[in-house]
Amino acid sequence: MPATTVPALRAHLVQDLQPLPGSSNLVLHVLVSPHRKCTGLFPHTTISQKQRPKILQQDYLVLVSQSPSNDISAMCLVSAVEVVLYNMPSTHASLVYISKVDSTGQVVPGAGSPTVALVKSLLRWFTHPSTRPSPLVRIQLFARAQNQYLFPNSSDHPGKRVLTDVKLCRWWKDVLTGLVEKHQEEVKQLEGNAATTVSSVLWQCFYLFPSLSLMEAEYMLKNAKSGGQPEVTTSTAWVYGHPYASPHSRSFGITSTSANDNGSPHETPLDIFDHIPTFPDDPKARFLHELAATDKAEASAPARKKLKARHSDSIDQEDEGREDSPKPTTSSSKKAPSISQEEFWERMTFRQECSSGAVTGFFTVDLEDDSTEALTSTNSEAEVGTIPAPMVARIMASLGNLDFGSTEKARHATQLLTESIKGLCNGLA
Repeated sequence: MPATTVPALRAHLVQDLQPLPGSSNLVLHVLVSPHRKCTGLFPHTTISQKQRPKILQQDYLVLVSQSPSNDISAMCLVSAVEVVLYNMPSTHASLVYISKVDSTGQVVPGAGSPTVALVKSLLRWFTHPSTRPSPLVRIQLFARAQNQYLFPNSSDHPGKRVLTDVKLCRWWKDVLTGLVEKHQEEVKQLEGNAATTVSSVLWQCFYLFPSLSLMEAEYMLKNAKSGGQPEVTTSTAWVYGHPYASPHSRSFGITSTSANDNGSPHETPLDIFDHIPTFPDDPKARFLHELAATDKAEASAPARKKLKARHSDSIDQEDEGREDSPKPTTSSSKKAPSISQEEFWERMTFRQECSSGAVTGFFTVDLEDDSTEALTSTNSEAEVGTIPAPMVARIMASLGNLDFGSTEKARHATQLLTESIKGLCNGLA
């Protein structure tokens, strides 16, 4: 089995970027944090602390710089991808959240943009039979059109093509469709084109535009041409809706580790706080936070009313042992909210980020391959090439303070960030 270390990932990306058209120099920075315990994916879970399964998190930031083949001093950042990986060892499942993808538009004339190839290559790494972190892999993202995501002021450069809302959704749907079909081809090659083995690999694809019906979504995507992507003719089936009613949702959520009397796992109905994750800069996460705050306020209201009524009742004033006396609210006694997952998504339609007039989309791709053992490892060998999570965050913060509004500014920003990365990571890898 090939190594799944950071150097191996870098070699994989370099290999996939080599076929780009034109002649240019490419510099690749692959910044990955070690596995660490994660408690923020389901911050409002109803499962008690002792019964929560362990979740491990890794941060990925991949940066690509480009320069003419005869002038390496003109190196300029052109593409970047930010990904967060959540591993769930107890269910042999991994969540891959594509946080941000961006470009500067500073591509060398005559050379190909590496953005699409970079995204596809990174996703292939998380889904390929030899490198995926778990037998169950779920890729998720929220598509929302913006002028820039990672490179400040990059939209001021005339070379950058900013996709409209519908074209962005079409772009992501085409990229993910290509990932599924490429994977199916690779599995056939690995297994000697054995149809019986390939059938054990299951893909499920979901997309949802909260403000649109299925007919409206299909019509808009059909009439939108994806920027930088060829027309895709595919047999890959997409389900219009959310993925949280699928049989695999429990594996990607947080469930109790308690057991029944016979020793088998005890499965309780899934609460929205237990199986809908809260990702960074995620509209459904903001909605979950509001629901949790509302539930907490409503849970404390009856206790205050009972306390007020008790002090105003002269007959029962001295009876402190009554059954209806107010009791403190604890996390273990928290009740499930009076909202189903279907109502949750229906109400998401009216959220500002989903109803402001621009089309936004939730995309999910599930991969299941029971014939593959879990590859996730946290030993020292698997951590080779990683850097501390605070350093990844610091580099991200530095990137957000730079200016990519012109070629001159972008080259200067590239030089500053490269020096920052070298200074922070010197001697770590």
